[in-house]
Amino acid sequence: MEYIVNAAEAAKIDRISIHEIGIPSVVLMEKAAMALARCASDACGKYVQLNCNGINSKPRILAVCGTGNNGGDGAAAARLLNGQGYSTDILLAGSKEKMSEEMRIQVQIAEKLGIRFITKPEDNEYTVIIDALFGTGLSRDIEGVYAEWIHWINSQHSVVIATDIPSGINADNGKVCGCAVKAEYTVTFGFNKRGIIMFPGALYSGKVITEDIGFPDIAVQKAAPGAYTYNKTDIEKLVPERMARTNKGSFGKVLVIAGSKGMSGACFLAAKAAYRMGCGLVKIATAEQNTDILKIKLPEAITGSYENGIIDDINWADVIAIGPGIGTDNSASRLVSEVLKIKDKPVVMDADAINILPMLRLVKSGYDKYGLGSNFIITPHLKEMSRLTGAQVQDIQENIIEYASCHKDGCTVVLKDARTVVSDGKKIYINTTGNNALSTGGSGDVLCGMAAGLLAQGMEGIDAAALAVFVHGLAAESYTRNKSRNSMVASDIIEELPYVLPF
Repeated sequence: MEYIVNAAEAAKIDRISIHEIGIPSVVLMEKAAMALARCASDACGKYVQLNCNGINSKPRILAVCGTGNNGGDGAAAARLLNGQGYSTDILLAGSKEKMSEEMRIQVQIAEKLGIRFITKPEDNEYTVIIDALFGTGLSRDIEGVYAEWIHWINSQHSVVIATDIPSGINADNGKVCGCAVKAEYTVTFGFNKRGIIMFPGALYSGKVITEDIGFPDIAVQKAAPGAYTYNKTDIEKLVPERMARTNKGSFGKVLVIAGSKGMSGACFLAAKAAYRMGCGLVKIATAEQNTDILKIKLPEAITGSYENGIIDDINWADVIAIGPGIGTDNSASRLVSEVLKIKDKPVVMDADAINILPMLRLVKSGYDKYGLGSNFIITPHLKEMSRLTGAQVQDIQENIIEYASCHKDGCTVVLKDARTVVSDGKKIYINTTGNNALSTGGSGDVLCGMAAGLLAQGMEGIDAAALAVFVHGLAAESYTRNKSRNSMVASDIIEELPYVLPF
């Protein structure tokens, strides 16, 4: 697990490390500068090896520095690179009177070492440009001379390295504050930032290198970052362990309520995905018309009609998944109404089941009025979330973390987008796996079944939802490693699960 911090959390970790723990700020700055210098040196090494971009025969480096501590990181990196023999210049964007104390120290050292300060750099003279204008504290649109420098940086035929976060990107949500530096590399310190992970900030950040600069664990614990993500090394310990002496009852029973007439595919995908994630037994309650084909396509599942009621099926199951392909007619509304009475077992609510909620007048006034208990997981995409909340899709997309996490005591929300966010109102999981191959019909049905399969094995709501999203993305990455993103269909996600889950 890796923390993903916002601007306030990053500042708090910094403040505790310096003022409570007693680590001098210049020590942290020196380590940050060393990380920047390594990245710049590597980029210059590649340039020398290729020697093909026509800028200079010898690499040159420019650090474009603001007056705050982000600028101090850049100035210190320029000084280190100068000491390594690189031709290095510093451009100070802003008046010396406004410099932070740490930045003042770095400028004084650079001046004494004879490093050149410039005001009008020549176009296309630099192999590497270090962007050190603004850090994570930026909260307003960039204008004037600073905007001019950003546009100039973006116009150069140089490798651009951003310091902590590309200048102009909001560290909390990834929004562009008027304009932003487009970096090839971003060297971020301590922990990744929400603004780098979320779109559109991710598009400006290039390859992100997270560097440990010495923040102590106690500072991180006190700051208590609210968001996290998983990486591929986590999967072994996240997936529920299968003990040796077990039977199908040991891994839980999932009831999939899905599929109106002619929509057998939705319930098939959800049910098979639940099986592939490791649950012991799946029962499908669907329209009578679908049962014969499902008995052929998925003989491992118990198949029956929901047209005669679902109370006995609900009592049989450990976990309920409802919604894929059920439609929004009166029959579907009755099914959802019955499931909403469940208080004692987990429920995953997807697709049409979510669309029915406003029709049942359960969403009274805003996002936290679903009437859903903590045993529910809902998995809306942006349009479904718009129907639930009454908010515009664009507003939800631009503030996806806030919309996913603003409730405090209700259900777990899986708000699906290019960066899916999962939250129970307390913890926030931001997914970083997957790709645009997942933009295909039935992908959400698979995710619904995957989450239900994990819940059946005893996982808690947000943990099951986050792991399902994480593995769902890994399956898409696995498929596209050797196949076209254009060609993936939802059933391919299921077929990749055996290759991404632990042996």
